Amino acid sequence: SIQTELSCSMSYLLRMCPDVIPDACLLCNSSCPWSSFSSNEKAACSAFQAAAFVTRTIQDLQELLEIQIKIPSLDLRSFSHFFSFRGVVNGFFEVLIKCYKTGLMSQYIKSWKTGDTIFWRGPFGGFPYTANQYGELLMLASGTGIAPMLPIIQYITENEDDETFVTLIGCFRTFENIYMKALLQEQSRFWNIRTFYVLSQEQSLKNLPWSFRETVHLGRINENLIKSMVNTCRRKPFVLVCGSVTFNEDMEKCLKAIGFEKESYFIF
Repeated sequence: SIQTELSCSMSYLLRMCPDVIPDACLLCNSSCPWSSFSSNEKAACSAFQAAAFVTRTIQDLQELLEIQIKIPSLDLRSFSHFFSFRGVVNGFFEVLIKCYKTGLMSQYIKSWKTGDTIFWRGPFGGFPYTANQYGELLMLASGTGIAPMLPIIQYITENEDDETFVTLIGCFRTFENIYMKALLQEQSRFWNIRTFYVLSQEQSLKNLPWSFRETVHLGRINENLIKSMVNTCRRKPFVLVCGSVTFNEDMEKCLKAIGFEKESYFIF
């Protein structure tokens, strides 16, 4: 277990993301095993912004896939979230948490105050990525399933020696539901990154900004769409899949139908 103490101050370290939808909140923590840390300066956490707090230097930390939090008056509850660790950068790591309006755990997370103590348990599992390990990555993500994809993309774009191509297909209900749009647009400006969106409940492309219209497909992702995207890949892709259980099962069926072997994809 890792104990992290949220002290009485917080500071913005991450890029401000004004387009993050209200029920998504980006929290950042860092720690060494069984240690407590302090942060530097206080800042309010807007529902539309990504906020962070900084701690002391992390000595060693790997992928974290599970969190345990004790809710007052209730039993200890374990739950899993989709996220991936980018590596130790300036003494913090990033966690993307989807907060649901009626969720018990979400309400507890929203109630966190400076001075509260959180226990982080891990690391467990994850997708080990090495620069230039694959010629191209095809990422199929639904909703919060985009969380583990972002650190991999950023790792690639921040490494000048990594020439891996990336094609990301993010599936959301509407344009407003797309997480981290500003960050995704920023990453797609790199020569080796492409981002596409599949919107199941958006009625018309005319309602979208011009910069998104060419990269949005209306409807649901299916075998034909995946096959057409695979055909546009510049190299044979290795596929990463992350979403709900149903989404993951559907994507695996589609991949097998178009000829992908078990060794050619990874499901978070």
